[in-house]
Amino acid sequence: MPNSGHGLERGVGIIVETAVVAIIIGEVVPLLVEQGLLPRGLFWWVIPVSIVSVVMTIDASRYWSWGYLGGVVIGIFIALPIFLEAGLLSALDLVIYSALALGTIALRVKIHSSGF
Repeated sequence: MPNSGHGLERGVGIIVETAVVAIIIGEVVPLLVEQGLLPRGLFWWVIPVSIVSVVMTIDASRYWSWGYLGGVVIGIFIALPIFLEAGLLSALDLVIYSALALGTIALRVKIHSSGF
């Protein structure tokens, strides 16, 4: 069964993936659009897909152990300040991933208290 170490890896991984996508969308795509290699507006769907991804992660958290969930939350809160300081993530990312962490905890507490 996955433990807090696995959750920590996932939490940090979530933030690293976000930073990589932010770099690609923020730096590489505009350069390719400017050179005419990609059409404008091609990546308009990234934000809605990201929000759906966050909701799906919260929904999947019902199957996580407390240790795994704790690792994910700790990983998110360790990685966020690092990437914010580096300028790779924005304040909106901070809000989204804080909501992700709090939402997963709230869902887990609700499931635990209801006996689901």
